[in-house]
Amino acid sequence: MHKEAVKRPWDEDPFTLTEEVMKNISLEVVREKLLDHVHQEIPYNIEHRLVDWKELRDSSLRIEQHFITPKMSQRKILVGKKGSKIGRIGLEANEELRSIFKRNVHLILMVRLKS
Repeated sequence: MHKEAVKRPWDEDPFTLTEEVMKNISLEVVREKLLDHVHQEIPYNIEHRLVDWKELRDSSLRIEQHFITPKMSQRKILVGKKGSKIGRIGLEANEELRSIFKRNVHLILMVRLKS
């Protein structure tokens, strides 16, 4: 089979980040920051979803992700006092994503209760 293959250039640059890869990177970066700031077993008990991904006219990215937790007590821990914990997670993740993607990122994180 290898001998029958036609030699030609790659259809895509192997070093180009596809949108799917970028989405997965965004989820992993946010999850990493969550684990850095929440040292209890909460991170393993929540759902983490990419809700929206848009490239804006100025080439920046708008990324919305939700954390869905089954308990109000866990929600309170994730949000923190006046949103301080989720805010810190968002700021750090936003900074890292901007560095990785080489463009502005508008990261929106929400913590919701499982219904």
